Amino acid sequence: MSKDIVAKTGEYTNREGEQKSEWTKVGVVLENDNGEYILLDPSVNLSGVLQKQNMLAVEQRKAGNEKAKPRNSVMCSVFSRDANQGQQSSSQPQTQAMGGGMAEDDIPFAPYCKGSVV
Repeated sequence: MSKDIVAKTGEYTNREGEQKSEWTKVGVVLENDNGEYILLDPSVNLSGVLQKQNMLAVEQRKAGNEKAKPRNSVMCSVFSRDANQGQQSSSQPQTQAMGGGMAEDDIPFAPYCKGSVV
């Protein structure tokens, strides 16, 4: 079983007018006989993710959320791959499906990476 490591990097309003979260995949958690281990996506700039999270916190604070505040660490969530796949199709724009906010179609070498772990 594998799990996705994702960071909330923004918010948007969908066509139905619902507020949704924008996620950036930063890696995966995998498991073998020795336990769990993490593979981080080297193409994701964690400084950029932190900056986007801090900008989001400032926006939320201006909107009245007193708990939102800029931080010094990237905050990530871990989702089971099965549960996350269902969420991606209904609550995420396709451009957020891969780390770095790019759709698979935008990456010229993506067909050659189909067997990759991340």
